[in-house]
Amino acid sequence: MSLKPEHRQTIALVIATWTLSGILYIIPYHIFSGASTYVTVSVTNICVMGMLLSWGVWWTVRRTRHRNMAVRLAAMGLAVCLASGLLALIDAATGEWIGRLVVSKQMAAPFGLRATNNFIALVWQFALLGAAFTVIEANKLTRERELELAAAREIASRAEAAASAASLAALRYQLNPHFLFNTLNAISSLIVTKEYATADAMLAKLSEFLRATLSSEPDALLPLEDELATLQHYLEIESVRFGERLAVEFVCPPALNGALVPSFLLQPLIENAIKYALAPSAVPVTIRVEASSEGDTLTIAVEDDGTGKEKDRKPGTGVGIANVRQRLETLYGARGSIETRKRERGFVAIARLPLDRREAAA
Repeated sequence: MSLKPEHRQTIALVIATWTLSGILYIIPYHIFSGASTYVTVSVTNICVMGMLLSWGVWWTVRRTRHRNMAVRLAAMGLAVCLASGLLALIDAATGEWIGRLVVSKQMAAPFGLRATNNFIALVWQFALLGAAFTVIEANKLTRERELELAAAREIASRAEAAASAASLAALRYQLNPHFLFNTLNAISSLIVTKEYATADAMLAKLSEFLRATLSSEPDALLPLEDELATLQHYLEIESVRFGERLAVEFVCPPALNGALVPSFLLQPLIENAIKYALAPSAVPVTIRVEASSEGDTLTIAVEDDGTGKEKDRKPGTGVGIANVRQRLETLYGARGSIETRKRERGFVAIARLPLDRREAAA
């Protein structure tokens, strides 16, 4: 099983610290009196036991890493003093035994003096190790919190995306009940008057339109020519109701046929024009859909020349326009917008969104 990076750092730090300490302990003896076997074995004993006791300091630092600063410092100080005192006592107690083991003529210092000197020297060494352990654990804790924050941001991002998708789906599926009622009522009237062929054609067009509405993804982007083709299906249904009173014009440069737009973005605007301009009018009304581009912005205008009542044609109001505005803001942020204006004769809604061509997307 592979060790974690912080564990490898800790092991390397402990080994390096006590190895270097052993070398520094032996050098003065080697220079002034020669490093005897007794000194070498004693220093080796201190370094090996020091490595083992260092893990007690590390364990204490690790166990208290989530506590406040005062508790961490007190715990580390206690662990450092205990490790230093224990190692000093071990060395003082084993000094004479080591001398007999290696048959050395060098006399060990008195127990109390040796233990005190060792404690003073070792407490600083364990304290430095404790500080280093604290830094390693702090870095690990920081990395863990960064990972937790990244995971939380990822979860929040997914939740936001899911919420946006749900919002778009809800907006997309807001089919105007008046449209369905009027269409079904028109079909019923055709059946009553025994115009079965026309009723059957209208029912087929309604079925095709609803199939396209419910089958596509709510946040899907379609080529503009496909969106206009869907509008054509919708207008063919309405043309059965209104006959020659409904005139339609589509103006779309061939270069913009592949421009990507949200599915069913324009249908609420067309439905508004029919509801407020065509339905109340006794004279023919022309609904015009015109696409144009300026730089990296696609502009689509839906206008009519109807004479609907002023109270029914307040710019920027109504479920359809609010629906389109919210979808554009959800998908494109500040780059998506819709502007509405009432003119002397008629009404116009202008949608603006980023120009993204089908070829580029592919």
